[in-house]
Amino acid sequence: MTTIRTRVAVVAVALVGLMLASPAFAQTPQDLARELADLRAEVERLRAEVDALKGGAAAPATTAATTAPIELLQAQVAELAQTKVESSTRFPLKIFGTLHVDVFANTGNPNWMDIPNLVLPPPADGQSGTLSASARQTRIGFLADGPTVGAFRSSAVVAMDFFGGIPGFQTGQVMGLPRLLVAFGRLESERTAVEIGQDHMILAPRDPSSLAAFAFPLLFRSGNLYLRVPQVRVEQQVVGNLRAMAGIVAPVAGDLVGDAYLFVPPALSGERSRRPGVQGRVAYVAGDPESPRAVDIGLAGHRSWERRGSILAPSWAVALDLSARRDVIGIAGEAFTGENIDAFGGGTGLDAKSAGGWGEVQLFPTERLWFSAGAGVDDIRDRRRATLARQRNRSAYANITFSIRPELQTSFEYRQLRTLVGSTDRRNQHFDWVFVQKF
Repeated sequence: MTTIRTRVAVVAVALVGLMLASPAFAQTPQDLARELADLRAEVERLRAEVDALKGGAAAPATTAATTAPIELLQAQVAELAQTKVESSTRFPLKIFGTLHVDVFANTGNPNWMDIPNLVLPPPADGQSGTLSASARQTRIGFLADGPTVGAFRSSAVVAMDFFGGIPGFQTGQVMGLPRLLVAFGRLESERTAVEIGQDHMILAPRDPSSLAAFAFPLLFRSGNLYLRVPQVRVEQQVVGNLRAMAGIVAPVAGDLVGDAYLFVPPALSGERSRRPGVQGRVAYVAGDPESPRAVDIGLAGHRSWERRGSILAPSWAVALDLSARRDVIGIAGEAFTGENIDAFGGGTGLDAKSAGGWGEVQLFPTERLWFSAGAGVDDIRDRRRATLARQRNRSAYANITFSIRPELQTSFEYRQLRTLVGSTDRRNQHFDWVFVQKF
């Protein structure tokens, strides 16, 4: 559009110059009339081109020299019609997120009403059961593309939700506090990637399928190891479908207790070990995870240390995870064994040797409707510490999800949670309806 306007201005200037030069009788009246006619024809042609760009009207025939700039202008107009956000570094910045609203009910007395993972003793009045709704699993984030460094493309991601607790206020239930989920930068080439920041740990990267457990993964403390942790890792496509990943992670031991708000992280047993954790995973990956035919099976390990007085206690884990789909049916799961992995949900959140895992079956009858059902268990295996409060935690679940549109989804989920404490088998039935809108 700017180029055409410039050409119109040039024609106008030429017309004015011609009018100024006419008193000097440099041309005959006949010559002047012919040039004025030519100038009028050029102005009319340019006006027709402008009208074609504005209103979609057919432009008059032009030469190849003038067609190319017009096509370029049309492409630029189409690009500018898209809404974009720019960062201070002038690189594209994408905003993404999910509005998440759920209504939930419990028959027992779980530790969390919306995403329960342990069953507590009945309240003092003996009246168990709850009903409520929440939007604190709503998520928002930013994705930024950065410069190319040699053969590596750079990018960064920051995402948060409102699952960080509630303020101690009279109606604090509806004032969810922000919580950092991930914040990392990546350098990625065709076969190699380097990542620095907070992300899902390398150990046991898979979670059960659930829209209801969006902010905190389903089956945590019931066979599903989980932690988002600061780390530095390298990913490599070794050969064919074989991939490897290794890195160091912050020494989070999960031993912070108490309900008080803290302004800075305290120095606990993991930090006082003065050693980072080490994790690695080797996997066979074939097919796109979003396609109807794919498989991903991996073996991962973890090693870290905790300072307990003068002793450095080891923390270790080994996990096998699997995800596979063929057309309308899929399976996924994880099995683990380890010691002192309560930070990851192992040992039902207690500091002991444990083993467990989870598995699920998925059905995809249509592109817009799918079902998932599964179960998980976490079992204390430390005979030296048989007096621990919890010995076993089990969960079973089933959900149905319907995609109204790719951006709009709704789901209903049922879960049964059982926590074995001594000889008491505490139980809770959980019902959850979810509505999400992605943007």
